[in-house]
Amino acid sequence: MAVSARDSTQVGLRHRVGRPGVLACLVGAWLVACIAGTGLLWRYANAAGERSLPPARLPESLGLARGPGDWALLVFLHPQCACSRATLTELGKLVHFAGARLVTRVYIWAPREAPEGFVQSELWERSRALPGVEVLADVDGQVARELGAVTSGHVVLYAPDGTERFSGGITSARGHEGDSPGGLALRALVSSGEAERSESPVFGCALRTPSQVTGASPR
Repeated sequence: MAVSARDSTQVGLRHRVGRPGVLACLVGAWLVACIAGTGLLWRYANAAGERSLPPARLPESLGLARGPGDWALLVFLHPQCACSRATLTELGKLVHFAGARLVTRVYIWAPREAPEGFVQSELWERSRALPGVEVLADVDGQVARELGAVTSGHVVLYAPDGTERFSGGITSARGHEGDSPGGLALRALVSSGEAERSESPVFGCALRTPSQVTGASPR
């Protein structure tokens, strides 16, 4: 059946009118997907890890050598936690700020059944590169359990008299560098002995049990 010129023109117009509608739908779907993805990333970045209460006094069993006026900072890290790179960046700033007033020890979680190279990771090397910081392997997380640390990036600060003064994280989100409530509290404590807060959320990977160790990075 023959199609008139008028009919052909109307079909073409319908096609042209329909295309912007399809494009608008596609753009709308893309925007919804972007917003949803951003929301998921934001929730992940701001999802704090678990915490437990540390001992009220610095355990003598740790054998931490320090002078009469020294503060003691204990840091717990998972060797494969990418989020904890930010923790080490902030730790470096704190060590530089506090100087000789702060004795710092970093415990790297070291499960007995870990694959080769699991413990001596980038975080291990970065920790060792910090001036005056002692780095130890925490076999099966024994010290972490004793100090109530179950999330990578957890720090515990003890005053010169051995009393616990701060427990928590020193980043404001997962992998986020810059000032945070925890970091500012530590600076205030080391400087004046007083701070507005004594705890903060910890953003990092779980310090998992040996049965959960794999070669992949943790979440």
